[in-house]
Formats: sequence, structure tokens, C-alpha cells
Amino acid sequence: MLARWLFRPTGIMLALLLVVTLAPLFVTTTPPLHDYPVHLARMDAIAALTGRAAHATHYQLGSFLLPNVAMDAAALGLTTFLPPVLAGRVFLGIVLLMLLGGTVALHRVLHGRFSPWPLLAAFFLYNWIFLYGFINYLFGVAAMLWGIAAWVAMARAGVVPRLLVGTALAVIILFCHMVAFGLFAVVVGSLALSEAAAFWRKTRRIELGSLVIAAIPLGVALASFVMLSPTAGEASEPFVYAQWIGWKPLIAYRTVLSSIPWLDAITLGPLAILIGLAAWRRRLVLAGPMLLPIGMLCLTFLIMPAELFGALYVDMRLPVAVLLVVIASLDLRGLSRSALIACGTAAMGLLIVRCTVIAIDWRASAPIFAEYEAAFDLLPAGSTLYVATAEPYPRLAYDSPTELSRWHPPLKHVASLASIGRDVFVAATIANPYQQPIVVLPGLLAAKKLQGDNPFKTPTADALAGVVAQIRTLQMPGAASQNFLLLLWPQALQGAPPAGLDPVASGGSFALFRVE
Repeated sequence: MLARWLFRPTGIMLALLLVVTLAPLFVTTTPPLHDYPVHLARMDAIAALTGRAAHATHYQLGSFLLPNVAMDAAALGLTTFLPPVLAGRVFLGIVLLMLLGGTVALHRVLHGRFSPWPLLAAFFLYNWIFLYGFINYLFGVAAMLWGIAAWVAMARAGVVPRLLVGTALAVIILFCHMVAFGLFAVVVGSLALSEAAAFWRKTRRIELGSLVIAAIPLGVALASFVMLSPTAGEASEPFVYAQWIGWKPLIAYRTVLSSIPWLDAITLGPLAILIGLAAWRRRLVLAGPMLLPIGMLCLTFLIMPAELFGALYVDMRLPVAVLLVVIASLDLRGLSRSALIACGTAAMGLLIVRCTVIAIDWRASAPIFAEYEAAFDLLPAGSTLYVATAEPYPRLAYDSPTELSRWHPPLKHVASLASIGRDVFVAATIANPYQQPIVVLPGLLAAKKLQGDNPFKTPTADALAGVVAQIRTLQMPGAASQNFLLLLWPQALQGAPPAGLDPVASGGSFALFRVE
């Protein structure tokens, strides 16, 4: 039966859509995602610590009871039979498919039928949040979509099964990512409020059962977090809002796009026209119960701070999740078969163009990463690598082609690739015991504290000389040859590199030095 379905037009189109959607992952070894090298480095460290990789590592395992461990936990399983470099791309594929599948599943539960409409989500999978490499968060969003679908589907189940399933879902989503759990709580709570309001309108009586049933799973998940997770101690971190008044409008639209403006124009522009025509002709139907949840999600975005519990860019993450919920909540009705086929064919053509261009863009970054890998191969075992940049960090609020070019590819965290498969400590690799399940070994904490999680900003030779002087203060006698500095964009450095930096390798966007 499955084989027959796969050879039907619907099955063939779905298979084509999946291949097209995953195409960029097939064409490059290192996807050009901002935080991805850090994620991959942690995956490799976990593989080494659990005996699945042969090289030494400079970390020890910490707690996995953290609300940000999706990819790290997946490393425990995927690296059993895959090398970390391949396991990372497999996990990215899983995230994309779960996001798409979760949107379809939620749409199916809300509207009671399968429809091509929710496949529209495929156009927004390669968004700016994905480009930033916020992989754990996106996995959490996928789990949230599946979780909401399961919660709605069990509306008529008994109280006990619904509580058990809802609690399990809430706990899983929370430990995938705290922000995704917050969005899940907003939707589940809003659905309960809608149900209670509908009961009041019908009977003029207050009914709290739906609110209690929704509150118990969320409360149990939060209690588990407070009791078990070391991150709970970070709740004292202050909330920080972006000072620029244009920040919210900017991220409301830019984060759902790709990093290629002309591609968004030629693929999403026609799509927006088709959707606008469908809305004008009243062919789009919103699932009634989702009106309040969508409104509350939008309100949550407006009041969400930029920094929360020590996490950065929190509000920036929300628009993609809200968009996928909106797509799942809408349905396209009343089109003739011929119109549906025409619209579907046009949409598929646009998606093929979109994913093909993204794949070409990713493929163009392969030689750049190859230069870095060749340089990293020159690092001796047991060495420590620091990183600095002569250019500013790439920003989402770019306003010029020069700034946008820093995202093709983003190189801020590229130094973390040096530790993958090598006995090299990269001081900039993020390993916060309250946010990640690996902990820097005590002997390297001073180097980690000096570097922090980001490259040193060294636009001038004097600034670079200051960094070199600080690195030297941490050197042990006779160990000078084991310390290296990766300088990103050396051509932007104002002045000549200071004395005491021995050139080891260079490429189009970097210079690697031994700190003498």
C-alpha cells in the first residue's frame, strides 16, 4: 500500500519536495551557519568523552538537564554510528523535516484533513534563525508544533491520558529549549482560555477544568526544571530590551527571510501575491480555536526582551515560530482541482529555485572552509587556539552590502572547527555549564576566561598587541609554541601585526600565527 502511494502524483511530489528542501545539506561538508561550528565542536567533544572519537578532548561532561541540549543529546545517539561531521548534518536535516512535519501535523489536527497548504512552511525553513545556527531552539520549535498537535488531538481523550501525554511533552520541549517551552505554554494556555470562554458564552457558568488540565503539565515541567537543572540558578539574570525602537519591526520580517535579498524577492514575492489573491477571494480559513493563541503569541513577541536568563536574541527567535503556527492554523479552501494543481506547480517551481540558489550559495563557501581546515591541520596536538577579528561581528541589522557580505559565510565562530577530530583547545568554543553539557577542564579555565565566547575585537595593531600580551601572561615556561592566534580579516587590520607573532598559515579571510 505504501509503495503504491509513493508512485502516485501526491507521493512523487512530496518526495521531490523533501529532496529539494534538504538539497543544501547534500552539497557541503560544513553548512555556513553562524553558531554551527560551536555546536559541531561540542558534538565532537561529547563523542570523544563517550569513546566514540579517538582524539583527546579538553572538556569533561556536565549536566544534560539543561533547557538547551537538543543537538548535544542527539550526539549521544548519532555519533554511535556516524562521525561527528556527518552526524551534525544529519541532525540539521532532522530539524528541518521535524519543522515541516510539525506544521503539517498541527494543520491536520486543526482542520481535520491533509492539505498541500502547510507545505508552504518549506519556503521559510532556511530562515535567519537557522542561519544564526540556533539549532537547539529550532528543534524545540519543531517539538512545540508536534506537541501542540498532540495536545489538540487528545482533547477528547480521558483526563489521565491527556495529563500524562501533556506532561511528557512539556518536559521534553522544556529541555529542548526554554523559549520553545514558553511558546508551547502560551498556546496551550490560550487554548484552555478559549475553551473556558466558549463554555461561559454557552452556559453562563465558569468552568475551570480545562485551565487546570492545561496548567498541571506546564507546572510539572517547570517544577522539574527548578529542582533538577543547574540553569534554574540563572533566573536572576536581568531582562534586557533592545534600545533601538526599530528593532522589533526589523526582526518581525527579516528573521523569516533568507540571507539573499534578491532570492526572497523573486520567490516569496510571487508567493505573497498568490496568497493575497486567495485571502481577497476568501479562500483562506483560520481554525477558530487558534485565534487567541496567535494573538497571544504576537503579544509575547512584542513584550519579550532581547536578553533573558543570560540568553541572547530571545525576541528575535519568535517570529519564525509564530509564522509556522499561523501557516498551520490556516487552510486553503474552495479551489478547483485545476487551480490547485496550477498553484501547487507554481509553488514547487519557486521552491526549487529557492533551494537551488541556497545550495549554490552554500557550495560556494566550501573552498573557504577548506582553507581553514588546511590551516588547522598544522596545529600541533595539545595546542590552544585563540581567535581575534579585525572586522566587526556580522549583524542581523545590516544596512549595506559590505555588512551583508559578512554572512557569506559567517566566520565569527569558525575557529571551533579546529577542535573537531584534533587535540586542540579552542578557547572561544561556548561551554557554559549552565547552558551546555560540557565543562572546560580546570587547567584551561584561565584561557577560556580570557577569550570568552567570541573573538577578540582587534581593529588596530595596538589592540592586537594588547591581546597578544594577555595571551603571553598565561603561557607556562617552555610552552610558548603551543599557543596560536587566528586573526579573521587581517586585511582590515589598521597597522602591521605586532612582533612576537610567527606566521603559520593564511587564507583569503584569515591569518594563523604562533604566539611566541
